[in-house]
Amino acid sequence: MIKNILIAFGIVTFPISAAYQSAAADNYSIIERYKGPDGGYDYISIDVAAQRVFVGREYGVLAIDLESKTVIPKLMEANDVAAVLIIPETELMLSTIWGDNHAVLFNRKTGKVIAKIPTGKEPDGALYEKTSDLVFVMNGASEDITIIDIKQKNVIKTIPVGGKPEAAVADGKGRVYINIEDTAEIVVIDVKSLSIQARFTMPGCIEPTGIAYDDISGLLISSCHNGIAKLTQATNGADKGFVTIGQNADGAIFDPVRRQVYIPCMDGTLSIFSLDNKGQAGNIRVVKTQYGARTIGMDPVSGTLYLPATDYETNDKGEEVRKAGTFNVLVVK
Repeated sequence: MIKNILIAFGIVTFPISAAYQSAAADNYSIIERYKGPDGGYDYISIDVAAQRVFVGREYGVLAIDLESKTVIPKLMEANDVAAVLIIPETELMLSTIWGDNHAVLFNRKTGKVIAKIPTGKEPDGALYEKTSDLVFVMNGASEDITIIDIKQKNVIKTIPVGGKPEAAVADGKGRVYINIEDTAEIVVIDVKSLSIQARFTMPGCIEPTGIAYDDISGLLISSCHNGIAKLTQATNGADKGFVTIGQNADGAIFDPVRRQVYIPCMDGTLSIFSLDNKGQAGNIRVVKTQYGARTIGMDPVSGTLYLPATDYETNDKGEEVRKAGTFNVLVVK
């Protein structure tokens, strides 16, 4: 994920099947905001059963209790948290500690740390793969993937990927797909053998970050920093074109119930488009959110979206920096 302020990239010219609509999306709006302490932020996740939202912060993990509408600024303290990965059917959460090169397994109700697990350098995104009960941690600086056995609380393998791994998604059938940011590829890992099975190129995509998967059409959706969402067939890597989105996207979610793709962008826009059962994109809309709202989480039951953000200002050196007192989590519905 983005750890520093980003510059905007130009849009790559490429065939597109659906027209881009710059008008505001119908029926989507910011309905609430939760304030929090200043500082950096990254991934966000939602525990639907517990009605809690979690955000990776530069000082630890922030939690929001949706029932009482209270913010717990520091549920778990750590140096620059990236992932806030819920481990299903447990009370556990795994967070990658970007600043200290390890992952922390802790109780997401109490914040009590259970284990610290070494990773590669600058661990960022993390994925739970349900068929194996393994966690895949993407290490940006060491360009590899740390595989963690959650039950044993230890590392079972490290897989070099030849580039900077970003977000990952699983198909639930034994394959994991990982965006490689600097080479604009998708690396495919076979879960049973824990080996790389394929590499898919993404022409026209610059710095892919977030990735989502549609099980019905078998389509992968990668958000790219240069204003496109790249569409790739998961079975064979076939190029399925792109959809134009905002600049510097850093997340991607596919809602299989409503068949909607949501891609948040650093420029303060949320791009939304539908997918039919054959993977054709349509009904493309844009919701104005807030500059910096580049990551996203979704309640799969209600469809409510959550996006952390903060205002920015220019300092005396001409640098764009976060503005004090403006961090909040947007609620979009």
